[in-house]
Amino acid sequence: MRNRWILIGYLALFFGVVSLYDRYKENTFLVIVATAIILITGLLAWIWSVQPNKDE
Repeated sequence: MRNRWILIGYLALFFGVVSLYDRYKENTFLVIVATAIILITGLLAWIWSVQPNKDE
């Protein structure tokens, strides 16, 4: 169940960043920041999802 919430949160973030692309597409720095946010958040979500669940 925890992995589902991680995936839903990441997809919401991804959708938000991609849907707002038209607002910042002219600024190269903001495109780099948005890409970094997607990549770093994805890696952190992956690391968090593969951790053993301590509740069990």
